[in-house]
Parts: sequence; structure tokens; C-alpha cells
Amino acid sequence: AYENTFWIHGDSGTPDRIYAVNEDGDIISDDKDYRGAKVKGARNLDWEDIAIGENGTLIIGDIGNNCECRDDLKIFIIEEPNPKADEVEVLHEYKVSYPERGDWFGRLMRSNYNAEAIFQYEGVIYILTKQQRKTLLFKLENPVENEVNELVLIDSMRTRQYVTAADISPDGSQIAILTYDQLMVFKFDPKGFLNTEYKSAFLEGVEQIESIGFSEKNLIIAEENGDLYKVTLDQLVLVEVD
Repeated sequence: AYENTFWIHGDSGTPDRIYAVNEDGDIISDDKDYRGAKVKGARNLDWEDIAIGENGTLIIGDIGNNCECRDDLKIFIIEEPNPKADEVEVLHEYKVSYPERGDWFGRLMRSNYNAEAIFQYEGVIYILTKQQRKTLLFKLENPVENEVNELVLIDSMRTRQYVTAADISPDGSQIAILTYDQLMVFKFDPKGFLNTEYKSAFLEGVEQIESIGFSEKNLIIAEENGDLYKVTLDQLVLVEVD
């Protein structure tokens, strides 16, 4: 809702707050004591991604699960606050889980995946898992509060590295997926898109990149140390899939 505004946050062990910065990485608020906007009613167990929702909302994915043992994964829907606000209320809280796993880990115990990428399109929330050399695409339709909502598997793909973030373009036509060393942009199809041709760029000189967002014809990438990078869509090369 606000021009040149990007919302960021920390993950596990950091405050239950989101922060407004511009494309240059500057904090938007002119308050010298700015500490972000506290998300009232939400605890940051392991927030891993934030996305634009519908009707002026933001989505926060408390979906980090390095041990793959959490049974309290959640998605928070909040109204996008003014970039200078110091708090915001949770509008909806959805508990989520994955379907029963078929791998050896799932046969030993019912467990959830680790994930760091979330986005929404036409009311449906999508999550991409963070797994070694693989990612799974799940969707969440018509979630309800006060009960656990099971995600539905749509698609999967082999990857070189862990998937750490994703974002959908404002017109819903493209999906940007980030790994620790690669950026991939697909044409979006709600039925599945991971095994189609895509545009790609390998990223050199970066460290722990775990956030991505569209900005007109650019993509803004953030490292955990706070550095921001800009990549233009023209820099990507088409990759055909057999």
C-alpha cells in the first residue's frame, strides 16, 4: 500500500516485529528509536518469510522447522501497517501441517517439513519446502481458525541448493524462487510450474540470502546480515527443461 516500502523481519530468536525499509535499505521511519512494528498476538518461534496478502494484508509464515519436529506451524495474517507504526494486530492465525510423509523420516514419526518460502495468489497460500536438493510445493485453500489445516501437495522439483524464499509478481504471472546461490523465475501456474522452463541467474559474492521481492522489473534480495541486492529480470537466462 506504500510506495517504495519493503517489509522485513528476523527469524527464530528475534523480536515479534516487522520493519519497513526502502529499496536502498534505509529505515523509513524518522524516529531515532524506531524498533519496528510489534505484531501483537503473534510469537516469533521461527518466522521465515513475509508476503503480500489480499485486501491490504501481509502474510507472515511461522514455518521454520530445522529439526523437522515442530507441530505448531502457523501462518499469521495482519493488516499492512503504516511504515512508521509501532504495532499491528493479527487478523487471522492459521495452524498448518503437512500430509503424512512417505520418506524414512515420516515412517519413523509424523513430522512436518522445514520451509522458508510463502506467497499468495487469488486467495490461495503457497509454501515451498526447504530440503536438500529438492523442494515441494504445497497449497492452503480456505483455511479456518482454531483447527489444524492440512496442506495439499501440488508439485516438486530437484534443486542444486536449499530454497530460502519466494515471491509472486504483482500481476500474478511470475514466481521468483531463491536458493543460496541461484535465482529462478517461472511462469506461474496454480496447478504446478516447477518442471517447466524458467529464467535463471547464479549469484556470486553473496552470503546467506533468504528473502526476495519483486520491484517493478527488478528483484530485491536480502541477506541475513542486512545487505540488499538488486537483480534485473533482463539479467536472467532462459533454461529449458527436458
